[in-house]
Amino acid sequence: MEPEDRLLQGAIDLHAHAFPEFSLKIRGRVHGVEWAELAKAAGMRAIVMKSQVFPTVEKALVISQIVPGIDVFGGIALNHSIGGLNPLAAEAAGELGGKLIWMPTWSSKNDLTKSQFYLNRMKGFLKTLGQVVPGPEAGIDLLENGKLRSVVREIIEIARDHRMVVSSGHVSFQESLALAKECTKQGVPFLFAHPFSRSVAATIPEQKEVASEGGYVEHCFITTMPMHQKIDISKIVESIREVGPSHTVLTTDGGQNWNAPVPELMRMYIASLLHLNVDEESLRKMVQENPAKILGLKEGAQAE
Repeated sequence: MEPEDRLLQGAIDLHAHAFPEFSLKIRGRVHGVEWAELAKAAGMRAIVMKSQVFPTVEKALVISQIVPGIDVFGGIALNHSIGGLNPLAAEAAGELGGKLIWMPTWSSKNDLTKSQFYLNRMKGFLKTLGQVVPGPEAGIDLLENGKLRSVVREIIEIARDHRMVVSSGHVSFQESLALAKECTKQGVPFLFAHPFSRSVAATIPEQKEVASEGGYVEHCFITTMPMHQKIDISKIVESIREVGPSHTVLTTDGGQNWNAPVPELMRMYIASLLHLNVDEESLRKMVQENPAKILGLKEGAQAE
């Protein structure tokens, strides 16, 4: 068995997209059941399904029943489609076993100011978006007078009480740093998502600062892919070495029909980093041990 296949066994992908997501006219590479079956066949331990529009908790629960033998988790992204910073929606997701709370992505003020990639993609299918989000002024900001808004702290408390993970989504570095501090204070795992993406554009010193506050830096493989941002993967290697594997998590952010199926993307990611001299022990920590710790999974056991 090749080392990338061996490391894929037991791997956990905390961030990939479950299709259909916001339109049946946009195909995913595989649907959710096929994704879980492929991940199980590869020996993966768990997957987390994300949607930019709807909670994925119920979808994950159903797929878990159809494909036993692998943990399938869902979560909720706090975008305009579910009311933005909505504690009730976050709590309901937690009550149903959701594991991830993504702070606003395409609805964040930061993303609407810098990128609007996902919003523009959705506008071709959802005409009402122009009414709900006419421009950056409608974006969601987590800070007020430089401090986290009280509703954000409330959502972090919900994550704590339901043993959930908080991700930065597409918010700015300043917002992410404040999130990392509050999450650490409340004992909630925090993921600083795709810091090299155009919407975040965080430097490696900034990534190290988030890690120093207890957060994990999450590098997504599709940021290196042709249809996305074409980031040189050597930048991810540099970050791993500077931030350290103990504070880094590797995910795919896959699911799109122009990319390989998500488990194969993870295999490609591991193989690419091996080729760039990232050692097996470090990779095991970033794709197996850290994600299991973040999710609160017991060693060698599925979630209850």
